[in-house]
Amino acid sequence: MTDQIKETTARRPFGGIEYLVLAIIGALSGAALWFIFEYDVIAENLKPTLATFVLALAIGFTLIWRLDTLVGRVGLILAQALLVTALTFQFIPIGIKPGAASFVFWMVVGAPLLIFLLSAFARASLRERRLFWPYRALWQSGASLLADGLIAGGVGLAAVLFVALWGAAFKAFDMDWAVKIVHSPAFLLPLGGGAAALAGGLARSNEKLGEAVRSILLIGCRIGLPLAALFSLVFTMGLVSGGVDSLEKVPLTPTGLLLALALISELIFNGVYQEGAGKPPNWLRGFSWVALVILPIYAVAAAMALWMRVDAYGLTPPRMIALIALTLTAAYTLLLLFGLISEFFAKRFSMWMPPVAKLNTAMALVWIATLVLMHTPLLDPIVVSARSQEMRLVSGKTPAEKFDFGFLYFKLGHPGRAAIARLETQNDPKIQAGINRAKAASTYWDYKTPQDDITDPENPVSPKEQALLQINTLLVSATMVMLGPQDFDYGILLYAKGEAGKDAFAALSQWVEADTADQNGQVQILRERVGQGLVAAKLAGSLGAWQDSRTAAQAENEAFIEDVKGADYIAGELGKMAAKDRLARALFEKGTRNSEDVPSAEAMLALQMAGAFVDEMDARHLQTLKTLLKGKPWFDPEKIGKFGEQDAWLIVLHANHDLDFQEQVLVAIEPRALAGDFDGRRYAHLYDIVARAKGKPQRYGTKSLCEDGRWVADVTEDPEAVDERRAQMGLPPLAEALAQENARFGECHT
Repeated sequence: MTDQIKETTARRPFGGIEYLVLAIIGALSGAALWFIFEYDVIAENLKPTLATFVLALAIGFTLIWRLDTLVGRVGLILAQALLVTALTFQFIPIGIKPGAASFVFWMVVGAPLLIFLLSAFARASLRERRLFWPYRALWQSGASLLADGLIAGGVGLAAVLFVALWGAAFKAFDMDWAVKIVHSPAFLLPLGGGAAALAGGLARSNEKLGEAVRSILLIGCRIGLPLAALFSLVFTMGLVSGGVDSLEKVPLTPTGLLLALALISELIFNGVYQEGAGKPPNWLRGFSWVALVILPIYAVAAAMALWMRVDAYGLTPPRMIALIALTLTAAYTLLLLFGLISEFFAKRFSMWMPPVAKLNTAMALVWIATLVLMHTPLLDPIVVSARSQEMRLVSGKTPAEKFDFGFLYFKLGHPGRAAIARLETQNDPKIQAGINRAKAASTYWDYKTPQDDITDPENPVSPKEQALLQINTLLVSATMVMLGPQDFDYGILLYAKGEAGKDAFAALSQWVEADTADQNGQVQILRERVGQGLVAAKLAGSLGAWQDSRTAAQAENEAFIEDVKGADYIAGELGKMAAKDRLARALFEKGTRNSEDVPSAEAMLALQMAGAFVDEMDARHLQTLKTLLKGKPWFDPEKIGKFGEQDAWLIVLHANHDLDFQEQVLVAIEPRALAGDFDGRRYAHLYDIVARAKGKPQRYGTKSLCEDGRWVADVTEDPEAVDERRAQMGLPPLAEALAQENARFGECHT
C-alpha cells in the first residue's frame, strides 16, 4: 500500500504553474544557448562550459523539478548542473580544444551518462523520500527518465521540424519576413526548448504515456536479447575459427567493436531483467544464459586487442577511455556471471539472478565515481597518456628517432607540454632534436613532414599502407580526372607523399608548361586550373599552411556560390518583370494609339482597361521588388550586376503609385549617379518623375508636355543651364531630345 501511495504521489498531474515554469525555463535555455554561440561576448573556450551548464539545468528541471519538495529538488538540480559544469570546465586549464577525443567523449557520452545516473538517483530519493531505497525504486526512476527524456526530445525536435515546414510554406508564397523569423536559431532554439520541457512535464504527469514508451523499450529488449545471443554465438564461432587476427578486418577498431557488442548485450539484458522481481519465461532465461556466458569472451578479446595497441604505441586519450570502459565492462561481466551462477543454487532455478539488483546499484555508483575521477590526474586520459608516452621514450621502448614529439606538444595540451619540459632535462641530443623540431612547427600537420619516419600513436601507418601510399601517387592523373582540378589535393602531393609525391608534382608541372599544337579548349582550361593548384601549393610553403589556405578558400568559394545563386534568383526575377514590363508597354502603346482628334468611345474604354491592367502589373512588380530588397533601400550592384540593376530601376520608374518608395530609391542611387557609378540617364528620369509628382520643377527636363499636337519642354529648374545638367547625366540637349520624341511619336493629343 505504501508503494502505491508513493507511486501515485510521484505521478501527480502537473498544475498549470508547473507547466508554465517548465515552458519558460525550456525557452530561456534555448535562448541562452543561441546567445552563447551567436555572440562573441563570451570567450570561445568558455562557450562549451556555459552551454553544458544551461543544458544540465534545463534537463534537471525537465526531468526532476516540481512544486512539491521544491527546495530539495532545486538543490539537487543545481548541484547536478554545477558538478557537470565544473567537470567540463576542467578541459580549459589543461589546454584541450573541443575537437580533442577526450572532450568529444565527455560531451557525447560522459556528461549525458553522468546526468542520467545522477538524475536516476535523485528521482529515486525523492520518490522514496529517503537516501537509501530498494533497487526497484532506482529501476523505476531510470526507466521513467529514459521514457520521459525520449518523449521530451522527440516533441522538441518535432516542434522545430513543424515550424521549419511552415517556413517552407511561407517561402513558397514569398513571405520572406516570416521565413526569416521561423528559420532563425533565435526563434527555433527557444521554441524547441520550451516544447521539450513542456513535453517532459506532460510525460511525467501522465502515467499511461510514460508506461507506453517504457513498454515499447522493454518489448524491444525482449526481442533483442535472443537476437543478441544468436549473433554473439555466431560471432564467437567466427572469432574462435579465425583467431584474433581476424578482428583486423572489422570496420571499427577491434576494441571499439568488442566493447560495443558487450555494452549492447548488457543493456539489453538489463532491459529484460528490469527490477528483478518477475521471473521471465524459460526460453528467455535460456537466451540470457547464452548472452551472459559469451560476454567474458568479448571482454578477453577486447583486452587482447587493446593490449596489442598499447604495447606497440603506448596510451593515447582514446585508448585510455577504451581501457576505462573495458575495465568497468569486464568487472560488470564478472558480476553478471556471479549472478548467473547463483541461480543454480536456488531451488529449481526459482530465483532470477538475485544478486544482480544490488550489483546494478553498486555499478551505477562506480560509473559516477569513474566519470568524476576521469577529470582528475588519477584517471584523466590526457594526463595518463602524456605520462605513458613520456615513459616509453625514457625507458627506451620507443627510440627518439621514432618518437612522436609533435603528438605530445600539439595533441596533449598542457600535460603534454609539461612532459616535453621534463624530457628536455634528459640532456639527450636525439630527444632534444625531436623537441626542437616540434617547437619549430606551427601545427601538428606541419610537424608531420613526409621525410620523417615517425609513428603516429593515433594513426600508425603499417608498411602495407606505406607501400599503397607510394603506388597511389602514380595514379595522380586518373585521380585528377575523377576529382576535377579544383578538388585535387596538391599540397598533400607536395608535402606528405615523400619523394614519389614530389616526382608526381614535378610531372604535373611539366605537363602544365608543355605546349602542344593539338590541345583543344577543354585541355587548355584543365592546364590552367591545374597550374593554379600547383602554384598555390608552392606558395603555401608547408602542409599545415596549405590545409589552412585550402579550408579558407573552400569557405570563400562556398560564399561565392551562395552569392551567385542569390544573384541568379534576384536577377532572374528582375529580368522576368522587366521583360514583361517592356512588352506590356510596347503593346499598350501600339494598341491604344489613336490619331483622331476626338477618339472613339471604344478607343477610350480600351485605353482605360489596358491602363488598369498595366497599373495592376506595376503594383505586383513593386511588391516583388520590395520583397527582393529585404528592407534595404537598394541592391548591392556587385551582387546583381549592371543589367539586373537596370531592370530593377525600370520597375521603380513605373511605381508611380508609391512616391515614397521612388524617393527612397532616388536618395540611395544619387551619390553613385553623381560619381558616375550609376547610369545618369536613368537617374535623371527618376528624379524628374519624383519632382513632378511632388509639384516641383524638373531638373533635367526628361518629361515633356503636349501642346498643339507637339511635344514641348515642361518647367525645369534654371532653364538656361538645363543642357549643362543633362550633359552631366549623359543626355543630349533638350531641343534635340524633343525633336527625336516628336519624330518617333508624331502628333500628340491632350
